[in-house]
Formats: sequence, structure tokens, C-alpha cells
Amino acid sequence: MVNTTTERPPAVRAGHLPKPHAPWFTGEREGTTLHRYLDDQFVQRFVQEAQSGRLSGTRDQGWYQSDRVGRFKDYPLLRLPMHRAFYIACCEVSCDTFGLPAYDPTKVRSAGLVVRRGLPGAQAERWLLHEGEANGWQVAGSEAADAEPDEYRRYVQRGLLRPRFPEPPYSGEETYPMHALTTHSRGGEGRTRRRTLLWGYVPLGGNYRVRGEVPIPAATEAALAQELAWPFGARDARAWRREDSRPVLYGFAGQAFYELVGVLMRYRVTDAGDADNEALRSLLGQIRFYGAPLARPLQPYDRYGEPNWSERGNSVLEWLERSEEAVVDWLAAIATGRASLAASPLPYQGIADGVRFTTPIVIDLYLSEEQATLLRQLVTARGRRAMARNDDGLAVPRFAQGEDDIFHVVPFVRWQDECGCERIAWGSPSLPFRVSSPLDPDFQRPQAIILPRLDDLRRGAARGVALLAPKSLADKLLKISPEMPPGDGGPGNRCGLCWMISLSIPVVTICAMIILMILINLLNLFLGWLPWAIMALPRLCGKLLKE
Repeated sequence: MVNTTTERPPAVRAGHLPKPHAPWFTGEREGTTLHRYLDDQFVQRFVQEAQSGRLSGTRDQGWYQSDRVGRFKDYPLLRLPMHRAFYIACCEVSCDTFGLPAYDPTKVRSAGLVVRRGLPGAQAERWLLHEGEANGWQVAGSEAADAEPDEYRRYVQRGLLRPRFPEPPYSGEETYPMHALTTHSRGGEGRTRRRTLLWGYVPLGGNYRVRGEVPIPAATEAALAQELAWPFGARDARAWRREDSRPVLYGFAGQAFYELVGVLMRYRVTDAGDADNEALRSLLGQIRFYGAPLARPLQPYDRYGEPNWSERGNSVLEWLERSEEAVVDWLAAIATGRASLAASPLPYQGIADGVRFTTPIVIDLYLSEEQATLLRQLVTARGRRAMARNDDGLAVPRFAQGEDDIFHVVPFVRWQDECGCERIAWGSPSLPFRVSSPLDPDFQRPQAIILPRLDDLRRGAARGVALLAPKSLADKLLKISPEMPPGDGGPGNRCGLCWMISLSIPVVTICAMIILMILINLLNLFLGWLPWAIMALPRLCGKLLKE
């Protein structure tokens, strides 16, 4: 496990660090490549092209320029699987050392890719899931975008959660698997070089439910991060300073810690039975006060340096649990203006000799930069969980066709360092793209359907689609006579059970063709004279106005 205190894990050798990057066959300023295939054997074709050295960069493929159709032609449109088109993302993984030798695929614990909304390098949006249910696109900060996408795995790696079996439902950014493939490339002098590729299918489907009672904005994470001041939130964010390590100094809290305590009490972090608070409680249990209740303030030589470890006191979690009532009164007094932060030290509530007492404490709170980063992520994730809803709503497609609906693919690889800790390395993003509409006329491909022969109609049995009518409906249907006009002279439901109707596929196909031809002729009859009527309407109106 990765320790969240100031101790750092031992350094790992640079030769064992994986580095996902653009493949050797790409052009300049390209990252992860995209490859399009128009048949369902795309996996076998990609593997054959990779092993035979016939892969090319994204810009060098014909579809990258030809598929710029529709309203927006700034980026190519990726077709949907219903257009019988499939895309594979590919990147190369090498050892982060001189010469970038091929990374051993056996050391890759797992690899995957994510599809993000927005331009690469900007503040992209992630497709987030909560307990397996899609929450839609959410804005990701720079810290969350480069972190482990699986929240459970991220908190286990940090030592904030204990491994569970079975694992909880997935929460975090939706990922898709990538596979390792060993291949070779030829150099300028005919020398072959071993390469390790990561490839995976790019899915272009999915939807999420829109809740009617609580509107959830797309920038949920950004809005939640702006709720708290730095270093516990993103408001007034800046580079880490030494004074940020002391949110409580000499027993008096700053504005940032005051806001944090208010949010923690709103989420009822003192409730140990709430599973959503487990990771947050674990981290708060590692952030400690120093100095214990003293009669004098701590005055170290360096007021913002590391504290005296021998004066370690209670953790923030213990302080909140023991002084919950006093903390609530302290928050209310400051919020109503009856007290100020500068004149109201932190309260401490305890029991001595069976008598409850409340006294201020003169202590410091020490916070490391790593703990502050984790706390920002956990508070934002806790707020997102509080906003999640599980009721039914309107299903909205994941990939839209608006002006801002630009997407890109980012790969990642998980590996294990020499300490046994699982780490993650992100690769370079792909070129931006858009996603086509299911009814895009430029991407509709004809499908050949062979009609049945006439002899198939004569010998065709009713072995196709079967319709099962309940007893109440079967009683009505079987009373109808086959005469014209239909009446009530049918045999009736003699068996008194349900009725199954089997249809012949050839007969149904021929009937559908006949009905389609009739509808086309009717529409032609109607639409054939409609343009003439529209053109003659202004002349008719002008004539009527003159009269």
C-alpha cells in the first residue's frame, strides 16, 4: 500500500517504468492512433496488419479526411457500429529509459482506454459511473484526470480502503480494456526491433438517464471543487506553499478549514455506518493535530516546518467524533456572526469525572501536500455520490452531435513497482474526433437482403416469429370470423388457454414488400403534385388580393 503520510516509498528503477506513447509508424504531433475497419473481422485484420508492418498513422488514413461531412468539418466523424464500422485505438509502450526499448508485456498488470469529451490538453470531461450507473459527462480537474480512474482501486492503493471481496460496484471513469501485442519493426539498415503495442476497441455507444427533480450540471466536479477554498478545494488555487501545511495554527482555524469542517458535518462524516464515508474517514484519521491540549501555544523555530512528532495528538476524525456538538455550535456561531474565526479557537468536547466539558484547544494541524490532494479528490467524490440518483428517467445518448461534442481517446497502463504497489501511467491522447448520428445519410451502407423464392412460399411453414396471446385476448381474437366484413362467427377459444400464433418469415417478407410498394406509390402521388401547389400558392394569393 502507498503510505499517505510524509514518508515516501523507495524509488523504483527508471528502466522498469512503462511509458505509453505514440507508435513508431505515426507522424509528428500524433498520439494514440485510430484505425477504421468496415467489416466484423476487424480484430484479425488489425493483428495481421500490425504483425506485417502495414499500420499507418491516423492522418495517413483516407477516412481521416473523407469522413469530414455534415455541419462541422473541423474534425472527422467516427461512424457507429450500426454503420458496420469499427475503430481500434493503438499505442506503443516502452521502458522510460534511453532508447525507449520495448516494455515487457508480462509486466503489464492491466491496460485500458477512456473516451473523454473535449480537446486534449484542455479541461476535458469524463464519463463517470456511480455503482455501475452512468452519471453522464463531468468536468475533470488536472489531478483527477491523471489519477486512477477506478475509485475503489485508487483508495485501496492509497491505503484508505481495505480490500473487499467481492469488490463493490464500479464507481469512477468508465474504462475499456486494451491488450498487449508484441511485434517488430524494420530500421533503416534492415535491422529489426522488438515493439510492444497496446490496442483496444473504441466503443461509441451508451446513454445515461436524465433526472427530472434534481438537475445535475455537466461541471459537477468543478462546481463541487469551487465550494471549498485552497488547499481543500479549487477556489483560489495556487502552487503549494509552506503556510498551506498549517490550516490550524495556534488553535485558530483559517477560512479554508472552517469551510471544510462545515462540508464534513453536512456529509455526516462522523457516521461510521455510511459506506460512502469510509475512504474519507480513513484519510481524516491520518491527519493529526500536534501539541495536544496545552496551556501555551506551540512556537517552534519554523512555524511552518514539520512538527514535533512526540507531541502528536488526536486525528481530525477523532476530534470531530468527540466534539461533534461543540463543533456544530462553533460553526453556527461563526455563520450567524455571533463570533469570528480570529477570536474563536477550535472547541474540544470531552468527559472528565463523568462531567461533560467544552474548552478551546491550543494546537496546530499539520497537513502534507499529498494529503491535501487526496482530501480534495475525496470531498469532491463524496459530493458527487450525494447528488447521484437511481430513479428512472429519460435516456440520453452518450455521444451527441453538437458544436462542443468533440472527443478523444486516452490510454493507460497499470504496472507493479519493486515495492509491490500498483501504479498507473497515462499515454498521449489521440487526435480529436466527432461521432456521427445514427441516421447520418453519408454513412448509411446498403445491406443486401435476398427475398424468398415463390416455391418457398408454397412449402414454407410457420416457423418464424411466434406471438403469444393471453387468454383474455385469445378469447376475443378467436371469436372473429374470417369472412368480410369480419363478424363474431369465429370458433371461439375452445381450449380456454392462451393462443400462440406462428408466422412464416417468407410470407411476412413478401407482405412487407407489397405494403412498402403501396406506401411509396401513395407518397409519390401526394408529393408529386405538392411542389407545384407550393409554387402556385403565391400566385393564387396575389390574385385573390388584387380582386
